[in-house]
Amino acid sequence: MLSVRVWNFLFAFFLIVIGTAAPLRAQSGATDQVRSVLDEAMDIQTKPALQGSEHRKERAAQIRKLISENFLSGEMARESLQGYWEKLSATQRQQYQALFTAIFTDSYSRRVLDFLKRETIQYPGETPEGKYIKVSTIIMRTNEHIPVDYILERKDRKWMIRDVIIDGVGTVETYRNGFGAFLRNNSFDALIQRMAIQKRAGDEV
Repeated sequence: MLSVRVWNFLFAFFLIVIGTAAPLRAQSGATDQVRSVLDEAMDIQTKPALQGSEHRKERAAQIRKLISENFLSGEMARESLQGYWEKLSATQRQQYQALFTAIFTDSYSRRVLDFLKRETIQYPGETPEGKYIKVSTIIMRTNEHIPVDYILERKDRKWMIRDVIIDGVGTVETYRNGFGAFLRNNSFDALIQRMAIQKRAGDEV
């Protein structure tokens, strides 16, 4: 028969195991979230009632909604203007965030519409990156394997995507490099004007 001391040890060990297991469950939830988003995007793309060019706008609307519900576009906007964000007024930040969100959503929707169908996707694993989690995926095609990584952050009990890295190239980094190069020779107002033109051009997905 086990002594009281042994039972106390086993109980303490059980609490330690439970305590360390919780973060692992939270991390695996990040992969589940990415899988859920991709499955829904593929469902939209392959739904029989939405096939054909005449239903492209309807598919685009559903994909935009999916993006708005699962991406931290506001935080992506802030990071894309790293080094300049702190200098902006509250009004300028709001204006930039709204335009960035529209441009990113249009661009990513177009990529899904033109590129993603019913795919075979592997989920090799996930890696902690500070307070974020990187979920690795591979789109498996006959003649190519495309690595796509998703950076997620926990917000209000839900994993939200804050960056997408395609074949080693990050979305936020791409915007940051492009906008940073523009701002080295132009004003912020000029950037806003350029973004407004880009938004109007992207309104028709």
